Amino acid sequence: MEMTTTYRYERTVPRAAALHRALARQNARIRETEILAVEKAAIKENFIKTQIAHWNETADGTAERKILKRYSQTIEQELKTAKIQLLNVRRNNLKALLETEKKNV
Repeated sequence: MEMTTTYRYERTVPRAAALHRALARQNARIRETEILAVEKAAIKENFIKTQIAHWNETADGTAERKILKRYSQTIEQELKTAKIQLLNVRRNNLKALLETEKKNV
């Protein structure tokens, strides 16, 4: 009995070559899957970086537009105030001129 057990484990299996080829194909598929997973992760990371860069550019542009809008509003308010002050100065000068003409006449 011992002899048959030893012989059974020592003899070569006639399908061993096919089994080795199948295992090699399986290992190749596993390697390809791992390579594709790494490439997919790299593509996803690149996409995320691109989205972040685009968002930063958009945010910078929006911030610049807001700053320019606020600056133009400030300038408009200052011009409005300057026009009012200039009008008051002109009125006061005209009043003074009118009073001097009344005194002279």
